[in-house]
Amino acid sequence: MLQDSASPHSNDEKRAALADAAWALLATHDIDKIGLDMVADMAGTDHGLAGALGGSVQRLVLAKMAALDHQSVMESFDDIEDAGEVSVREKIIEGLLHRFETYAPYRAQIDQLNRSARRHPELALRLLDGLEAVVRRVLVMAGDPAQGLKGMLRVKGVVAVFLATARVWMKDDSPDLAATMKMLDQRMVKAEEWGVSLRLFGGKHGDHADQDHHDDASAGRYGVDND
Repeated sequence: MLQDSASPHSNDEKRAALADAAWALLATHDIDKIGLDMVADMAGTDHGLAGALGGSVQRLVLAKMAALDHQSVMESFDDIEDAGEVSVREKIIEGLLHRFETYAPYRAQIDQLNRSARRHPELALRLLDGLEAVVRRVLVMAGDPAQGLKGMLRVKGVVAVFLATARVWMKDDSPDLAATMKMLDQRMVKAEEWGVSLRLFGGKHGDHADQDHHDDASAGRYGVDND
Protein backbone atom coordinates (compact mmCIF):
# COMPACT_ATOMS: atom_id res chain seq x y z
CA MET A 1 0.00 0.00 0.00
CA LEU A 2 2.79 2.41 0.89
CA GLN A 3 4.61 1.57 -2.31
CA ASP A 4 1.47 2.17 -4.34
CA SER A 5 0.83 5.59 -2.77
CA ALA A 6 4.45 6.54 -3.40
CA SER A 7 4.28 5.69 -7.10
CA PRO A 8 4.45 8.92 -9.15
CA HIS A 9 2.28 7.43 -11.90
CA SER A 10 -0.31 6.22 -9.41
CA ASN A 11 -0.33 9.55 -7.60
CA ASP A 12 -0.82 11.47 -10.85
CA GLU A 13 -3.82 9.32 -11.69
CA LYS A 14 -5.28 9.74 -8.21
CA ARG A 15 -4.72 13.49 -8.29
CA ALA A 16 -6.47 13.66 -11.66
CA ALA A 17 -9.35 11.59 -10.27
CA LEU A 18 -9.62 13.97 -7.31
CA ALA A 19 -9.62 16.97 -9.66
CA ASP A 20 -12.37 15.34 -11.74
CA ALA A 21 -14.41 14.72 -8.59
CA ALA A 22 -13.98 18.28 -7.31
CA TRP A 23 -15.01 19.60 -10.73
CA ALA A 24 -18.10 17.37 -10.80
CA LEU A 25 -19.16 18.52 -7.33
CA LEU A 26 -18.70 22.15 -8.34
CA ALA A 27 -21.60 21.81 -10.80
CA THR A 28 -24.05 21.63 -7.90
CA HIS A 29 -22.15 23.04 -4.92
CA ASP A 30 -20.62 26.36 -3.91
CA ILE A 31 -16.86 25.80 -3.79
CA ASP A 32 -16.87 26.85 -0.12
CA LYS A 33 -19.30 24.03 0.65
CA ILE A 34 -17.14 21.30 -0.92
CA GLY A 35 -14.84 19.51 1.51
CA LEU A 36 -11.89 17.34 0.63
CA ASP A 37 -13.69 14.44 2.32
CA MET A 38 -16.55 14.84 -0.18
CA VAL A 39 -14.07 14.87 -3.04
CA ALA A 40 -12.23 11.82 -1.67
CA ASP A 41 -15.47 9.87 -1.30
CA MET A 42 -16.52 10.63 -4.87
CA ALA A 43 -13.07 9.71 -6.18
CA GLY A 44 -12.86 6.58 -4.04
CA THR A 45 -9.68 7.80 -2.36
CA ASP A 46 -8.53 7.75 1.25
CA HIS A 47 -9.27 11.05 3.00
CA GLY A 48 -5.71 11.52 4.20
CA LEU A 49 -4.28 10.80 0.77
CA ALA A 50 -6.73 13.28 -0.76
CA GLY A 51 -5.33 15.97 1.51
CA ALA A 52 -1.75 15.03 0.68
CA LEU A 53 -2.32 14.94 -3.08
CA GLY A 54 -4.93 17.65 -3.50
CA GLY A 55 -4.04 20.19 -0.85
CA SER A 56 -7.34 22.02 -1.21
CA VAL A 57 -10.52 21.92 -3.26
CA GLN A 58 -9.55 25.18 -4.95
CA ARG A 59 -6.23 23.71 -6.06
CA LEU A 60 -7.99 20.66 -7.47
CA VAL A 61 -10.50 22.79 -9.38
CA LEU A 62 -7.72 24.93 -10.83
CA ALA A 63 -5.81 21.78 -11.79
CA LYS A 64 -8.86 20.51 -13.67
CA MET A 65 -9.16 23.84 -15.47
CA ALA A 66 -5.49 23.70 -16.41
CA ALA A 67 -6.07 20.27 -17.95
CA LEU A 68 -9.12 21.53 -19.87
CA ASP A 69 -7.18 24.58 -21.05
CA HIS A 70 -4.34 22.42 -22.33
CA GLN A 71 -6.87 20.28 -24.17
CA SER A 72 -8.49 23.31 -25.80
CA VAL A 73 -5.15 24.81 -26.92
CA MET A 74 -3.92 21.56 -28.44
CA GLU A 75 -7.21 20.94 -30.25
CA SER A 76 -7.20 24.47 -31.68
CA PHE A 77 -3.56 23.98 -32.75
CA ASP A 78 -4.54 20.85 -34.69
CA ASP A 79 -7.41 22.69 -36.38
CA ILE A 80 -5.22 25.66 -37.27
CA GLU A 81 -2.60 23.34 -38.74
CA ASP A 82 -5.28 21.76 -40.95
CA ALA A 83 -6.71 25.13 -42.02
CA GLY A 84 -3.65 26.23 -43.98
CA GLU A 85 -2.91 29.94 -44.49
CA VAL A 86 -5.14 32.04 -42.24
CA SER A 87 -4.58 35.38 -40.53
CA VAL A 88 -3.33 35.82 -37.00
CA ARG A 89 -6.74 37.19 -36.02
CA GLU A 90 -8.53 34.10 -37.37
CA LYS A 91 -6.14 31.86 -35.46
CA ILE A 92 -6.73 33.78 -32.23
CA ILE A 93 -10.49 33.60 -32.68
CA GLU A 94 -10.20 29.87 -33.35
CA GLY A 95 -8.19 29.41 -30.14
CA LEU A 96 -10.65 31.41 -28.03
CA LEU A 97 -13.64 29.67 -29.58
CA HIS A 98 -12.11 26.29 -28.76
CA ARG A 99 -11.92 27.29 -25.09
CA PHE A 100 -15.58 28.22 -25.11
CA GLU A 101 -16.41 24.91 -26.80
CA THR A 102 -14.33 22.96 -24.28
CA TYR A 103 -16.14 24.56 -21.35
CA ALA A 104 -19.62 24.41 -22.95
CA PRO A 105 -20.64 21.31 -20.93
CA TYR A 106 -19.45 23.04 -17.75
CA ARG A 107 -21.39 26.31 -17.65
CA ALA A 108 -22.71 25.36 -14.20
CA GLN A 109 -19.14 25.14 -12.87
CA ILE A 110 -18.20 28.47 -14.47
CA ASP A 111 -21.27 30.11 -12.94
CA GLN A 112 -20.29 28.79 -9.51
CA LEU A 113 -16.73 30.04 -9.95
CA ASN A 114 -17.90 33.48 -11.07
CA ARG A 115 -20.05 33.76 -7.95
CA SER A 116 -17.22 32.58 -5.70
CA ALA A 117 -14.69 34.89 -7.34
CA ARG A 118 -16.78 37.90 -6.32
CA ARG A 119 -16.33 36.88 -2.68
CA HIS A 120 -12.75 35.65 -2.89
CA PRO A 121 -10.31 38.04 -4.61
CA GLU A 122 -7.50 35.47 -4.43
CA LEU A 123 -9.61 33.00 -6.44
CA ALA A 124 -10.46 35.73 -8.95
CA LEU A 125 -6.74 36.44 -9.41
CA ARG A 126 -5.93 32.76 -9.89
CA LEU A 127 -8.68 32.40 -12.49
CA LEU A 128 -7.45 35.51 -14.30
CA ASP A 129 -3.86 34.23 -14.22
CA GLY A 130 -5.02 30.96 -15.76
CA LEU A 131 -6.93 32.77 -18.50
CA GLU A 132 -3.95 35.02 -19.27
CA ALA A 133 -1.71 31.96 -19.57
CA VAL A 134 -4.11 30.38 -22.08
CA VAL A 135 -4.41 33.58 -24.09
CA ARG A 136 -0.64 33.95 -24.21
CA ARG A 137 -0.33 30.38 -25.55
CA VAL A 138 -3.01 31.11 -28.14
CA LEU A 139 -1.26 34.29 -29.29
CA VAL A 140 2.12 32.58 -29.59
CA MET A 141 0.51 29.68 -31.44
CA ALA A 142 -1.18 32.18 -33.78
CA GLY A 143 2.10 33.90 -34.64
CA ASP A 144 2.29 36.76 -32.13
CA PRO A 145 5.30 36.24 -29.81
CA ALA A 146 3.51 38.38 -27.18
CA GLN A 147 6.83 39.65 -25.84
CA GLY A 148 7.69 42.81 -23.96
CA LEU A 149 5.35 45.50 -22.69
CA LYS A 150 3.38 45.72 -25.93
CA GLY A 151 3.00 41.95 -26.01
CA MET A 152 1.74 41.95 -22.43
CA LEU A 153 -0.82 44.63 -23.31
CA ARG A 154 -1.96 42.64 -26.36
CA VAL A 155 -2.46 39.62 -24.09
CA LYS A 156 -4.54 41.70 -21.69
CA GLY A 157 -6.52 43.12 -24.61
CA VAL A 158 -7.43 39.65 -25.84
CA VAL A 159 -8.27 38.61 -22.26
CA ALA A 160 -10.70 41.54 -22.18
CA VAL A 161 -12.21 40.31 -25.46
CA PHE A 162 -12.68 36.84 -23.97
CA LEU A 163 -14.28 38.11 -20.76
CA ALA A 164 -16.68 40.38 -22.63
CA THR A 165 -17.65 37.53 -24.95
CA ALA A 166 -18.11 35.13 -22.02
CA ARG A 167 -21.26 37.03 -20.97
CA VAL A 168 -22.83 36.12 -24.31
CA TRP A 169 -21.44 32.57 -24.22
CA MET A 170 -23.08 31.83 -20.87
CA LYS A 171 -26.50 32.26 -22.54
CA ASP A 172 -25.60 30.88 -25.98
CA ASP A 173 -27.23 27.46 -26.28
CA SER A 174 -26.87 27.18 -30.06
CA PRO A 175 -24.98 24.05 -31.24
CA ASP A 176 -22.45 26.11 -33.22
CA LEU A 177 -22.12 28.94 -30.66
CA ALA A 178 -23.11 31.40 -33.40
CA ALA A 179 -23.83 34.29 -31.02
CA THR A 180 -20.50 33.70 -29.26
CA MET A 181 -18.63 33.65 -32.57
CA LYS A 182 -20.30 36.88 -33.69
CA MET A 183 -19.40 38.64 -30.45
CA LEU A 184 -15.81 37.36 -30.61
CA ASP A 185 -15.39 38.76 -34.10
CA GLN A 186 -16.90 42.12 -33.14
CA ARG A 187 -14.80 42.43 -30.01
CA MET A 188 -11.61 41.49 -31.84
CA VAL A 189 -12.22 44.24 -34.41
CA LYS A 190 -12.67 46.78 -31.61
CA ALA A 191 -9.59 45.45 -29.81
CA GLU A 192 -7.53 45.81 -32.98
CA GLU A 193 -8.68 49.40 -33.43
CA TRP A 194 -7.75 50.10 -29.81
CA GLY A 195 -4.37 48.42 -30.30
CA VAL A 196 -3.63 50.43 -33.44
CA SER A 197 -4.53 53.70 -31.72
CA LEU A 198 -2.12 52.85 -28.89
CA ARG A 199 0.54 51.53 -31.30
CA LEU A 200 0.63 48.10 -29.73
CA PHE A 201 1.48 46.33 -33.00
CA GLY A 202 5.25 46.76 -33.34
CA GLY A 203 6.82 49.84 -34.86
CA LYS A 204 10.30 51.36 -34.60
CA HIS A 205 10.57 50.42 -30.96
CA GLY A 206 8.21 47.44 -31.20
CA ASP A 207 8.71 44.04 -29.67
CA HIS A 208 9.80 42.51 -32.99
CA ALA A 209 12.32 45.18 -34.07
CA ASP A 210 15.25 42.80 -33.65
CA GLN A 211 13.67 40.07 -35.79
CA ASP A 212 14.44 39.55 -39.46
CA HIS A 213 10.80 38.79 -40.30
CA HIS A 214 7.63 40.78 -39.60
CA ASP A 215 4.50 38.86 -38.75
CA ASP A 216 0.92 40.12 -38.93
CA ALA A 217 1.05 41.43 -35.38
CA SER A 218 3.95 43.79 -36.17
CA ALA A 219 2.46 44.84 -39.52
CA GLY A 220 -0.21 46.99 -37.94
CA ARG A 221 -2.97 44.69 -36.73
CA TYR A 222 -3.83 41.00 -36.75
CA GLY A 223 -4.00 40.10 -40.43
CA VAL A 224 -5.03 43.57 -41.62
CA ASP A 225 -2.57 46.03 -43.12
CA ASN A 226 -2.49 49.61 -41.96
CA ASP A 227 -4.41 52.06 -44.10
